[in-house]
Amino acid sequence: MISKIIRRTKISEWAYIVARVKVMRRKLIPRDEYAKLLNMDLHEIARYLEETEYKKEIDELAYRYSGVDLIDHALSLNLSRTYTKLINISKGLSKDLIVLYLRKWDFWNIKNILRGKMFGFSNDEIEATLVPAGEFDEDFFKSLLAKESIEEIVDAFKGKPFYPILQKLVHGEKLSNVEDELDKFYYTSIASLSAESIDMKYFIDFVRMEIDIVNMKTIIRLKKEGISPEEIMSKIIPYGYQLSEEEARKLSAMDLEEFYKAIEGYWFIDHLKEAIMTQPISKIENALTKVWAERMIKKSSNYPLSILPVLAYILLKKIEIDNLRIIARGKASEMSVDEIREQLVIV
Repeated sequence: MISKIIRRTKISEWAYIVARVKVMRRKLIPRDEYAKLLNMDLHEIARYLEETEYKKEIDELAYRYSGVDLIDHALSLNLSRTYTKLINISKGLSKDLIVLYLRKWDFWNIKNILRGKMFGFSNDEIEATLVPAGEFDEDFFKSLLAKESIEEIVDAFKGKPFYPILQKLVHGEKLSNVEDELDKFYYTSIASLSAESIDMKYFIDFVRMEIDIVNMKTIIRLKKEGISPEEIMSKIIPYGYQLSEEEARKLSAMDLEEFYKAIEGYWFIDHLKEAIMTQPISKIENALTKVWAERMIKKSSNYPLSILPVLAYILLKKIEIDNLRIIARGKASEMSVDEIREQLVIV
C-alpha cells in the first residue's frame, strides 16, 4: 500500500470523486433539522429517517428490530455502506488514501469485538457497533463473532503487523492498554509517511491534525481527573501537527492554571479557552470536534481538487451518525431536550 500511494494523481481523478462527494454531502441532514428531531419521539425519528438516506437500512432492519435498537443498527449499517461506497467510486490515489484512512474502522471493530466478548455482550449487541469499511469485510467480522475465545480472535490476525499488540492481551495485558497501542499503531502508520507529493501532504497533515485533537482531548480529560504526567504521556500519540510529543509532555506536567495559559496559540483552541476552563469534559470534547470539522470544511474549500473534500465528508458523516445516535438513545433514556442538545455537535 505505502509504495503505491507515494505518487501524484491526475486532476481528473480528484474531479470525479469530489463531484460524487458533493452530491453525497448535500444529502446530509441540515443543521436546522436537529431542532425538529429533538422534539420527536423514537417512532417519529424512525419515520423521519425513512424519508432520508437512511430509508433503505430502516426498511431492511424493521422486521428484526424496533425503537432505539432499530435506529442504532440502521445507523451503523448506513455508515458502513456509505464509507464502502466512497471506496468503490474512487480509483487510483484517491482510493488508496480513502482505504488507508478508513482502516481506523478495522481497529474500531476489533476493539469492540474484544471488549464485547470480554464483558459478556451478545453477538447481536456487538454487531450493532461494527462498521465494516476498511481492509476487512462484514463476513470476516461475523466470523470473529462466532469464535469462542479471545485467543481465537487474536490468532485470526496472525501475519498482520499489529498482531504482536493483540498478543499482549492473551498474555495478560489490560484491554485499555492494548486499545491505546492499536490507536497509536493506526495513526503513526500514516503520520510517519513521507509527504512525497502535495496530495500526500494534504492527507498526512489531515491525519496529524486529527492526532492533535485526539491528544488534546486526552490531556484535558486526564488532567481534570488528576492523572499523573507519566500516565498521560503513555497515551499520547506521536506525530501531531502542532502538538508535538515534547509540547504534550510540557502541558501534561503543568498545573491547570499554567495549562490554561499555555494552550493559547494552538490551531484547535481558537475561542475555546474559556470553555476548556469552565465546561465539563463532554462539552469540551464536542467543542474540539466542532473546531476540527469547521477547520477541515474551510481547508477543503481552499483545496477543492484534492483528498480534503472527501476526508471532510467522512468526518461530517460520522458527526451526523453520532448526533442521530445521541438523540435516539437520549429519547430512549427519557433525557430532556436540553440534556440531549448539549451532547450534539452541530456544524
